[in-house]
Amino acid sequence: MEKENEFLIPVSGLALGVHNFKFDIKDDFFADLDYSEVKHAEVMVDLEVVREELMMTLNFHIEGKVEVPCDRCADEFFIPIQSDQVFYIKIGAEEVEESDDVVAVPAEEHAYDIRSLVYEYIILSIPIHRVHPEGECNPKVIAMLSHDEEPFDEEAAATDPRWAALKDVNIEDN
Repeated sequence: MEKENEFLIPVSGLALGVHNFKFDIKDDFFADLDYSEVKHAEVMVDLEVVREELMMTLNFHIEGKVEVPCDRCADEFFIPIQSDQVFYIKIGAEEVEESDDVVAVPAEEHAYDIRSLVYEYIILSIPIHRVHPEGECNPKVIAMLSHDEEPFDEEAAATDPRWAALKDVNIEDN
């Protein structure tokens, strides 16, 4: 039961000032998410919450490594991630998401669940191009990728008869 409440940040009962939270993200965080590409991770989330009268600023610092498939050989490998994100919670209004990084919650709201934010920030910190360091890809897959059965014949492709007639068309601005 404690795991469910681990990502709830108090809103109404939190004193004004700066508060720090730490989250150790492991495989079990992603286990409940069927749609997640990440299944294995070792990530630390340091969260600094600055509580003001009508607003909370959440400063996330995310650092660690996640296991993803290599874009070149498709083998799984750990890639380092690091990210700093800021999220704002406005207090006193009705609950509405104003933008990607601002949400308004009622003043009587007791807590705000940041689980989806943590997941989103981890996923967004994964590089778009994910490949092993040079020389660490699966050699069998690399050998198959570099083996050409028939070399591409550029000259044969250039003489397609459907396009040959277009070579004689003279297009000039008169």
